[in-house]
Amino acid sequence: MSSNTNKTSALAAIIILAMACTISVSAQSSAQPLAPINSLTVKAYSIRETRERDVEKKSVPLAEGTKVTTGPEEAPERNPRSEVSDSFRTHADTTVAAPAADNERESSSNTATASPQGAATDNWQFQLTPYLWIPTISGRAGIGNLITDTSTSVSNRGVELNFGIMGTFEARKNRFIILTDSQYADIATEKGNPGPLFSSTRASFKAFILDPEVGYRVLDNGNGATLDVLGGIRYWRLTADLAFRAGVLPAVEVSRSRSWVDGVAGLRGKAALSQRWFVTGKVDLGAGGSKFTYQLFGGVGVKLGERFALVGGYRDLNVNYDKDGFLFDMSLHGPIVGLGIKF
Repeated sequence: MSSNTNKTSALAAIIILAMACTISVSAQSSAQPLAPINSLTVKAYSIRETRERDVEKKSVPLAEGTKVTTGPEEAPERNPRSEVSDSFRTHADTTVAAPAADNERESSSNTATASPQGAATDNWQFQLTPYLWIPTISGRAGIGNLITDTSTSVSNRGVELNFGIMGTFEARKNRFIILTDSQYADIATEKGNPGPLFSSTRASFKAFILDPEVGYRVLDNGNGATLDVLGGIRYWRLTADLAFRAGVLPAVEVSRSRSWVDGVAGLRGKAALSQRWFVTGKVDLGAGGSKFTYQLFGGVGVKLGERFALVGGYRDLNVNYDKDGFLFDMSLHGPIVGLGIKF
């Protein structure tokens, strides 16, 4: 009986002691806060512990009394995938950077090569061409009821030629063109035996002609062949003096002036024959103030260096104006020579 009582008391004491230890451990755990866990640290330690366990499994137990000497600290473990990835990334960056640098150098080279040409075409280019035109006048002129047939040339005797300013001015940027042609001519002639009523006639014409035009270069093959489309106006200011010498009828002198504007459109072309020689031409036609007008020009030129060119050819300018008792149905044609100056 006492034996059973003693066993029971001993068992109870053991249970009480175990409960006390459990309560003490729980109290200590709640008193100390948990440190933050670094996922990378846990992963590294877990990998290291796994390796140590594998080594322990493979290692032979040491005899008692044998001292274990710890070697130098292990070097950080290398990740083969990381090394391969870094190597591939470095090689890729180098490979991509090299073509980029080459492309940049090539682009810079192309830009440097193309810049002068682009600058030349983007800038305005100017040319002034003073010229001398010695026209022959053929046709009919009249004031009121007095009409005469007129034909003059430099070979005719009694012809008076007075010349003013004649020239063209051109401004061009890329394919856009501004062209102005201006001329002043004063020509007079005397013709005998105009008919039974008068013994002779004298006709004098003072003409100022201004052709402002704009155009667009539709063809430029880079080898000296160009074609321009032009359009603008032709302004005329004409003074006619007619003197009829006495015959059956007494002498009569009349004078009158007229101004009018015609709209014109045409083409201008140029083609190289060699590095120095070239041919050029222009044609236009129009109407408005007059019934009809047209112009034809053809010539040959030679370059005299980079800035100068000498051009010679033939020009025919025709107009038919007949309004309010003023008739001027004439063709002005003859040789022309000019000097082109670029600046």
